[in-house]
Amino acid sequence: MTSPPTGSLALYERFMGTVRRACATPEGRTALTQGLVDGLDNPWQLYLHLMPAGGIPVREDTPDPQRRRAEQPFLLVACLYAVHDAPNPKRIDNTPRTIPAPRPAAPWENLGWSLARAVRAGMRRETATGLLTHVCDLDYDALVLELGSTTGLLRSQNVPVRWPVLVRDLARYQRWPQDVRIDWARAYTTPASARENAK
Repeated sequence: MTSPPTGSLALYERFMGTVRRACATPEGRTALTQGLVDGLDNPWQLYLHLMPAGGIPVREDTPDPQRRRAEQPFLLVACLYAVHDAPNPKRIDNTPRTIPAPRPAAPWENLGWSLARAVRAGMRRETATGLLTHVCDLDYDALVLELGSTTGLLRSQNVPVRWPVLVRDLARYQRWPQDVRIDWARAYTTPASARENAK
């Protein structure tokens, strides 16, 4: 579908299950990692691994180039996950194991939420605020280029990035960037206790 539903994260959670399955093989994880290195400029190998693992939830009858643009947020987040969070399938012990799905993401666990957690983990508030301001000032294409370093910084400090929420927000950012920016600002400035009590 060209504009996935924004109220529910179920579609994005299912897509991240697809990404985890694609990353469960050394070839799949390598292809998705390389996709980020290539800047998504040559995505055919991503399709080779994501389509058999469950596909990309964009309607097949969407005409190109609209379809390619609608698929871009999914491809980008798949690559970011492969780089930062996918377990390495080349394990020494060869013990079969199942990679458990993380708990479902809450709608407010967005980039602003991650940056607020980074502050609680020791990042200077001025740094986090500056980073949030910087990404919110970007148009969609510039944001796509910036997200690799932003998520890399967060993950290098063990700050969680909620991938289903990020793919949802990127899909929305293409058409409604102001709404996404406001959501990020709200999540960044709302105390965690207030969100937990609102459940």
